[in-house]
Amino acid sequence: MIRSYLYSLLKKELVLIATKMVAVKNLSPGLVLSDAVITPAGKTLLNAGGVLSQRAISLLSMWGVNYVYINGEDDHEPLEGQAILPSPSSSFDISAECKQFFQEYDSILTSTDSSFEFVRNQNKVPVLALKSTSFAIYSSILTTGPALMDYLLISDYQLASKIARHTAMVAYICGLIGRQLHYNETELKALTLAGLLHDIGKMVISHENSSTSEKAHVINGAQLIKNVKGISDEVTLSVLQHHEYLDGTGFPMGISGPRIHPYAKIIAIADIFHYHSYIEDYCNPFNALNVLTKDMFGKLDPTICQMFTKQVRDSLLNSNVILSDGQEATIIFFSPNSNDPIVKTLDQKLIDLSADKTRSINRMCTPDYPLS
Repeated sequence: MIRSYLYSLLKKELVLIATKMVAVKNLSPGLVLSDAVITPAGKTLLNAGGVLSQRAISLLSMWGVNYVYINGEDDHEPLEGQAILPSPSSSFDISAECKQFFQEYDSILTSTDSSFEFVRNQNKVPVLALKSTSFAIYSSILTTGPALMDYLLISDYQLASKIARHTAMVAYICGLIGRQLHYNETELKALTLAGLLHDIGKMVISHENSSTSEKAHVINGAQLIKNVKGISDEVTLSVLQHHEYLDGTGFPMGISGPRIHPYAKIIAIADIFHYHSYIEDYCNPFNALNVLTKDMFGKLDPTICQMFTKQVRDSLLNSNVILSDGQEATIIFFSPNSNDPIVKTLDQKLIDLSADKTRSINRMCTPDYPLS
């Protein structure tokens, strides 16, 4: 997914003289990158000349980078992992795209949290603020490009309240799916807003009876935004129907198939994916992939599900994970239609998790990201 690209063959000899290739697992804070770390889409994640911090090293490990080039010393190569001490003014330089995304994401969570707190206290919808947040998500989807799913899978989910994190992430995922379905601008904006508002009814219900509250929140949410200027009927209908399933087993009305709005079908998938991806303090999208696969040919739209789960699996390639036995490993391959990958451990052992039922993926290796 993310890898350090080598200089061209024409410059190979010069590179070897001026730099040393070091395994990421042997890096130390203070080493200076001599070559940028670039995504397959051509976006720079870490810039050449950046001084590595422990956070940066964790980032490289997370993205599945195995080796990087670092600056050598004048007449000899540094020992493996030997640090080149930075000057006091030196700092780690994260790419503009990566830094911009997490700054935007932090701002979106903050504004979502504030808007939902207003709804909870005032029982009114701050429509302008929520539409502004929705537009920010829409814009982020358009500007971030192919790396967006990668960022979402390792984003910091502890930056805001649980409801704000969930609704913002569902809105992001809805927008991603809408783009894959080639929705036009109007449709994509409406879908993103519907994703952001899908659980707004939870702000105005009692939590004494969780079962009743779960079923009531869709009705309360639709009633709350119904007839609000700036919120379309299709958005309201999508909020009402996002727990309806194709086989008629959903709620609140138990409708099925074509009676469910297309946006609601997308929200259902995004909602399930994010809900099951975060267990306690860990990110594990494999839980969600298994749930989506199980419900793909009954409750959920199979075409959208297959398309989305493939995108998630593609984004997980080369990601680092912690296995149930405590080993760290890198995802290197998915068999078609399988959510259990082949992984490579730090000692270079290959494990096919679809065949080895004694192990499973416990969580993703998730680094912290600077937001300023």
